[in-house]
Amino acid sequence: MKLRFSDGMELDTSGKLRVVHRKDGWYVVGEGMLAAVESPENGEKLIEELRGGENDAFRT
Repeated sequence: MKLRFSDGMELDTSGKLRVVHRKDGWYVVGEGMLAAVESPENGEKLIEELRGGENDAFRT
């Protein structure tokens, strides 16, 4: 699935989780998800948490 934004940015959320950089920042994308992160290191940490099942950031 591709997401298109009004500023022309486009991100493909299909495929494996990965960290990508765009003009407005860093993102974790993949498996139908898009999440903004502060840095590539934070992105890798988020991916590791999601893969390990410890996704406290999404737990309510």
